[in-house]
Amino acid sequence: MSESTKVASIRSRREALFQAAVGLEDALAGPIGDHERWRLRVAMAVDHAVARISEHIAQTEGPGNILDEIVAMAPRLDRQVKQLKVDHEHLEKAAHTLALAVAELSSEHDDLTPEQIEDAAIAVRNQAVEVMGQITRHRQRGADLLYEAYHVDLGNSA
Repeated sequence: MSESTKVASIRSRREALFQAAVGLEDALAGPIGDHERWRLRVAMAVDHAVARISEHIAQTEGPGNILDEIVAMAPRLDRQVKQLKVDHEHLEKAAHTLALAVAELSSEHDDLTPEQIEDAAIAVRNQAVEVMGQITRHRQRGADLLYEAYHVDLGNSA
């Protein structure tokens, strides 16, 4: 695979993660007062984010992956690659935990007061914001690594 093809593939993966975070933010920004509609929108966005995160990890850590290639080409970047792999573990766990929390919103709400439902939704919103922050930080570290490895600035593109 040529370097330009690799960079295009990397940009595509970054775009997918970015769009997952944007979709999640958009869903979270809706009014919690319409609880069931809000929960459904958030659940769809979280499911999408979980899928994009899983795909990203599979592509970057699977057979013939870019991270191992970078370490083989530039062993000095091993520490940064290890950090990205740790990010993957934390991000995947946080996204799955968020998905469970969203699922619990629907199962819990029969015996809760409206205030309790709102509190639970706010807690999920805060948890989702943390996942979005993890995605952002991971994308930033990835951009730094790729610049160090290939001297390619991924720019302001997603």
